[in-house]
Amino acid sequence: MKKVRYGGHIAGAKSAAGIRGVLCRSTDGEYFFRVYRGAGRFTDYELRHSDLTVTIAADEEATFYRVGKNAILDHSPETLGLNKAPNRKKRQGAKGNK
Repeated sequence: MKKVRYGGHIAGAKSAAGIRGVLCRSTDGEYFFRVYRGAGRFTDYELRHSDLTVTIAADEEATFYRVGKNAILDHSPETLGLNKAPNRKKRQGAKGNK
């Protein structure tokens, strides 16, 4: 591990390229990156990177939702226990339809 000056401190630095981890949110709403090292051991990293590319694995059961103008990434409907919404039919002859 190389040594660098980081924020006025001496820090050990090693590449994070290829590391698999989990993006987590704490109870106070802060996000952090957790890397598991086996046998229940892990390291939580404070997020400071401003535009890190993320690829969501196929087995993560993640789903994009659109609620009005809000774009949301959450667990899948099955994980959340969400029910299928009824289809909304367009009304014939409603005002503005010609």
